[in-house]
Amino acid sequence: MSKVSSIFDTPAPDPRPATTENGAAAKPAAKKKKSPAAATKKQLIDQLIREMSQDEDNNDSVDQAPPAKKSRKKKDTSGSSKADSSGNNNTSKSSVKDKPAKPKKPKTAGLKIKLQDHRKHKEKLRKSLQGVENSRQAAASTSMLEASFNGDSLKDRSNHSTPVHHKGAKAAKKNKNKSHIMPLPLTFTPSKVVVKQEPKTPRRPTMLNVETSSDSVEIGREKFSWVIGPSTTVDEFMAQFWEKKPFLVQRNDPTYYANLLSRGKIDEMLRNNNIEYTKNLDVTSYREGVRETHNPDGRALPPDVWAFYEEGCSIRMLNPQTYLPGVYEMNVKLQEFFHCMTGSNFYLTPPNSQGFAPHYDDIEAFVLQVEGRKHWKLYSPRTASEVLARVSSPNFTQEEIGVPILEVTLEPGDLLYFPRGIIHQASTVPGHHSLHVTMSVYQKNSWADLLELYLPHALSQAAENHLELRRGIPKDLHQHFGIVHSDNETPTRKDLIKKIKSLVDKIFSEEAIDVAVDQLAKRFQHDALPPLLTDQERAQTAYGANYAFNPDGTVPLQTAFTERTTIRLLRRNIVRLVNEENTLRLYYHTENSREYHEYEPNFLEVDQDAALGVELLVKIYPETVAIGALPVEDKVEFAKSLWEKGLIVARGE
Repeated sequence: MSKVSSIFDTPAPDPRPATTENGAAAKPAAKKKKSPAAATKKQLIDQLIREMSQDEDNNDSVDQAPPAKKSRKKKDTSGSSKADSSGNNNTSKSSVKDKPAKPKKPKTAGLKIKLQDHRKHKEKLRKSLQGVENSRQAAASTSMLEASFNGDSLKDRSNHSTPVHHKGAKAAKKNKNKSHIMPLPLTFTPSKVVVKQEPKTPRRPTMLNVETSSDSVEIGREKFSWVIGPSTTVDEFMAQFWEKKPFLVQRNDPTYYANLLSRGKIDEMLRNNNIEYTKNLDVTSYREGVRETHNPDGRALPPDVWAFYEEGCSIRMLNPQTYLPGVYEMNVKLQEFFHCMTGSNFYLTPPNSQGFAPHYDDIEAFVLQVEGRKHWKLYSPRTASEVLARVSSPNFTQEEIGVPILEVTLEPGDLLYFPRGIIHQASTVPGHHSLHVTMSVYQKNSWADLLELYLPHALSQAAENHLELRRGIPKDLHQHFGIVHSDNETPTRKDLIKKIKSLVDKIFSEEAIDVAVDQLAKRFQHDALPPLLTDQERAQTAYGANYAFNPDGTVPLQTAFTERTTIRLLRRNIVRLVNEENTLRLYYHTENSREYHEYEPNFLEVDQDAALGVELLVKIYPETVAIGALPVEDKVEFAKSLWEKGLIVARGE
């Protein structure tokens, strides 16, 4: 199948007429030298990216190179930089208006970045793109993000545009930790799993929360390393346990997850926010094999919630990241690493009780024990189809689930991970309450989910390209297929099966894969939590104090936008460019709410010229680029349009 041309493959025309060397018009009889094909803007951008990559490789090897008269200084790239989940949006509009009180907004066309669509000739474009490299070298000594986005510099407010501050965890005691590893692969055959204990190693005296990168994905990786560490690295975990088998870490450090929440923080949350039963919080009990929900109507105030708790009921919070700064900070960083919705629940269980019946979930579950103790039992999936289950199960009876493959009591600071489809149940230890957070990722994020998006587009495209797919089915097809004829082995049935297989082979389309992945990434933009900003990022984005209030009543913008101003995307995954409904749309999540899908998806409509600028910003992240080097016509207006939506960080001269 021939390769489909990109929407960006627009040649940069050379408007000069053909002339001879002395400037006269070329004669028809003269033999002309064949000139190379005009490069497209996209090709020039790709060439620029390759040159920048080669530059970095050369810089990295400068120590090994022989001494030269002028050695290039090595570039300093160090910088600071369902469960249920929150993260949602408002549809973009052509002008900035106050959001109405009603949370669900009608879906409208996105704000259009109006840029001229004509092209400059390729020589001028090459000079423009060369400016990217020049500005990159000029800005190399100063990182765009001198501080990574951690919770210590944030403020204690709940509005998504004002990120939250959480108090740092208490200094961890220097003691030893132990990690228990289940060496057998996940299987649907119930069997006792031997738990192998790792050699004890001294625990690091920090929370592993020191962020050393300006790349948001690397910062998310560092946060995940803190969640599962310190004795197992991220690479080891992903290779040995991810989607394979349970993973247990027993740290002997009660304060390890103390920054996330506590009973005191829960009480404060209930007092200061309009937490509602059913929407945000469930009150449940599990007695004699029966689970009951006891949710009244209305707001969940502390007297009622603690009365339920004292009577032996468990409290489950569906979206603690919306209200608790520590959980929000963890989730918003992890969503960059996993590039999918990252949700959390918390479970507060009184002494001598069990909160939920045995079941399995459709998420990768990380249980972070914060207070008290809880006894867990894990069971293998009952059938092969339940391994890495795509939907959660109903509640099971004890007779349906067999014998446990793991029994363990979690104490404060411990971690338990188990994949989708692992049946689990938990109960408190006599005399102890329990408070834990379940962090969840990879819900509806499998190959099957991707192919569900891929197949309709691939089939539609194949039907346009292949006449065989448009021909009518045989008149006697119904006499050879269907439940009544499924056991037939007639020659006609066999021939038709071969025919259908050959038609299915025609469906594959590389372009359809790109479309499907864009749709999956578009879903992430709707699911994601709004970004968490440092003080420096706030000052360099639309969320900072950027306006002066003059005595004459004017309110001018103080942030200077010139061609020498450098910009970069706020986060690696902050935007997604999607081609749909005959338009180019730039989806983003800076205007999402911390409450899951409170608003409709946000997007901007862009033309092909603006799309080239977006492509450059995406490909060079986390590097910066001078506005004057952008491959768009109205460079300053393009940058301001993205800045006004909080999508880029801008730094003046």
